[in-house]
Amino acid sequence: MQKLIDLHTHTTASDGSHTPSELVFLAKKANLAAVAITDHDTISGIDEAQKAGVKAGVEVVPGVEISVGENDNMHILGLLIDHKSPKLNQTLDGLKKARDERNRQMIKKLQDLGFSITYEEVREKTGAKNMGRLHIAKTMEEKGMVSDYTQAFRSYLSFGCKAYVPRKRLGEKEGIEVVLQSGGIPVLAHINYLNKPAHELEETLVRLKNLGLMGVEVYYSDYDTKTYQLANYLAEKLGLLKSGGTDFHGTNRQNVHLGKGKGDMVIAYELLERLKNAQFKTNKKM
Repeated sequence: MQKLIDLHTHTTASDGSHTPSELVFLAKKANLAAVAITDHDTISGIDEAQKAGVKAGVEVVPGVEISVGENDNMHILGLLIDHKSPKLNQTLDGLKKARDERNRQMIKKLQDLGFSITYEEVREKTGAKNMGRLHIAKTMEEKGMVSDYTQAFRSYLSFGCKAYVPRKRLGEKEGIEVVLQSGGIPVLAHINYLNKPAHELEETLVRLKNLGLMGVEVYYSDYDTKTYQLANYLAEKLGLLKSGGTDFHGTNRQNVHLGKGKGDMVIAYELLERLKNAQFKTNKKM
């Protein structure tokens, strides 16, 4: 029986609906051999997940998803990181403070638009350890301010909307380096988010590789056949490692299933083995 994995998931430590422990046991139920916890700008769920992994017999890969880019808004997955790394934790603490300030600014804008909503209320209602736009949107839905949380994004919390505040992002070099310094493998997530033609995407990957990028997400829930083929082609052409994951958020991202994406995704354990081999060789040189 083929060993399967999922190297891109989110828990309640950021904007997923399942706790780290719950996600690990869901991975067990889905017959996954390994699952990576890659919460946004935080590693706070990894210890809990790893303890659950021992009980469930599921390998838990420590990871993180970091927003980077001076011009483009792109996400770097740090896989196989040392989540105790002082430099990594210092960097993530800075991002957490910036995220907290962003939340306060967006809520203030909503108040100015006439909505009765407070920072303290969102935190209490959602129980979020690492609040973000989703938690604000969910609170708006619960209070009947919008028909559902997606409307909150479309009308108020997305780029160009009246309550939107840009997220602080690390520079490309800084984001990649903090992953490398923590002993991890930096991987560019979901290339479709960049919305670039093939030649520009290749130029972006070349630039990032020169900064230390080691991999690209070749398997992803929202890729169509053309995007998968492009990601696979560029990975092989540029000598980048292949990674893959569902971007599972539980009920906070509908119709995306752990390990299977939208139903037919298959990510072989061999990808994780190649990432581990590359990590060993890289750390041996350092």
